[in-house]
Formats: sequence, structure tokens, C-alpha cells
Amino acid sequence: MTKKKKIMLILAVIVGVLIGLNFILEKQIHIKKELEISQNVEVVWEIMGKQFAQVDQWSTNFKTSKPSGSSTFAGLEYSERITLTNRGETIQVLDSFDSTKHKLTYHITKGKPGIAKQASAVWSLNTIDANKSTVILEFDMTTKGLLGFLMTPLIKKGIGKSASEIAEDLKYYVENGEPHPRKVEAIKNQNN
Repeated sequence: MTKKKKIMLILAVIVGVLIGLNFILEKQIHIKKELEISQNVEVVWEIMGKQFAQVDQWSTNFKTSKPSGSSTFAGLEYSERITLTNRGETIQVLDSFDSTKHKLTYHITKGKPGIAKQASAVWSLNTIDANKSTVILEFDMTTKGLLGFLMTPLIKKGIGKSASEIAEDLKYYVENGEPHPRKVEAIKNQNN
């Protein structure tokens, strides 16, 4: 076997292994952010839960948001929201919605990164006292392929930053009755 054929064979094996790895490699990402809010849990739930489809009113991460899908859960006339972010349009479908436990779950059906096999979230509230509550935002993603596997640390950092911003934006909106200055600036930039 000539040197050239050996090199070609080695390259073919490497490419084959990389292609094979691309189909079997995946990594789980879990991010959890908690933040205390100086407001009654029912007031926070009204905005975070019952107004799930109006997330663009207070969250910097969302440019627009509108309800979609037929009613599936008591207290909601829709089952998903269609949002526009800096990455494009996303569709987030509610999997559960419980006003008694102040908890909702959803998964993304459109707009998740190409290296994501699945992306979902759990948003919940806990009562501290009559005028304080804790928001708990949990985000899960399963990456796929070699690129997803390698990019997991960067993805995790990005999701963590977004989760912190969403919690801070919610806290500011609920406590002050107006969007966070970061959201106000984003709206100004969006309109220019």
C-alpha cells in the first residue's frame, strides 16, 4: 500500500468516526435561577403565568410575543406563544399550567438552536410571605452532534445569562410596574 493510500485510508476512518460521533453525541444542560421578588405570589403569577403570551411586555429577551393554539389549560385561552427574539421566531408550547401550584412548563418546537435536540423550561413561584415570593426558572437543553457537544460550555453560559435577565426583568416589572431600563433601551433600539 502506498503512502498516499494509507493517508487516504486514515482520513476516511477519521471522517467516518466523526460522522458516527455526530449521531451519538449529546449532552444535557440544566440551568436554574432563583430570585426573590418583593410582591405577593398571585401578583407575580398574573404576569408570569396568566400573561405567559405577553412576555414581550417585560422581558428584554423577547421583541414580540403573541398567543396561539387552542385552549388546553383552565384560565388560558391559548396553549402556546409565538415570540420573536434576536435569533428569530420561536414557538413555545405549554406542557403544563397550574395556577394553584404557580407552575408552568413548556418546550420549544420552533426556533431552538440547530445544535439542540430538545429545549424546555419550568417556571415556578414559591410564597415566602404575604408580600414576598421566589421565582424559579429552570431551562433544559439536550445538545446533539459533535458541534453541540463541543459548544456545551458556551451554550450553558448563554442560557444562564438569559435566565438571569428574565428573572431580573420579571422582578423589576412586578416591583416597579414598568419594564427594566434594559428592556426600555431594547425597545428604543428596536424602533430605530
